[in-house]
Amino acid sequence: MGLTTVHCYCAACDGGHHLQVHLTLLFNAMLRHSYVPHELGRGIIIPLLKDKCVDSYKLDAYRGITLCSIIAKLFELVLLNQYHDQLCSDDLQFGFKKQSGCAHALFAFKETVRYFTMKSGKVYCAFLDASKAFDKVLHNGLFVKLLKRNVSISFIQLLANWYSKLTGCVLSNNC
Repeated sequence: MGLTTVHCYCAACDGGHHLQVHLTLLFNAMLRHSYVPHELGRGIIIPLLKDKCVDSYKLDAYRGITLCSIIAKLFELVLLNQYHDQLCSDDLQFGFKKQSGCAHALFAFKETVRYFTMKSGKVYCAFLDASKAFDKVLHNGLFVKLLKRNVSISFIQLLANWYSKLTGCVLSNNC
């Protein structure tokens, strides 16, 4: 994929034209050099109680949400727009996709079971709890898989650069 120029349109931004120009220059430089500034790798992790009825002193009663800079989120949208054609997944994958989720997976499962049981067939199934799989991804393994799918090397280098700069601090009791 050839490098294309990114144009940022911020019609609702208070920064107006100047912000648009600076973001466009920044994002194009980041794409061209496969480089992300350290600040875009910083996040604040906020622990959220999963259920108010559980013991709040237990560690597994919480899930963390990471807040990052709005510029990092905008750049992420630029990347998704620039490389969307290289980031396709199987139609049978339901998680981490637009307009797809658990309800779609359950529907497909129920319809499959219904189809085979109506024809007096047997249905065997296994379930995998991948609830924390995202936190356990080996980044180098991810990059190798992207290379095997012929994803742009400059995009993979950019991801590797960005992932190498990811840091976080936990916000607890407003500290």
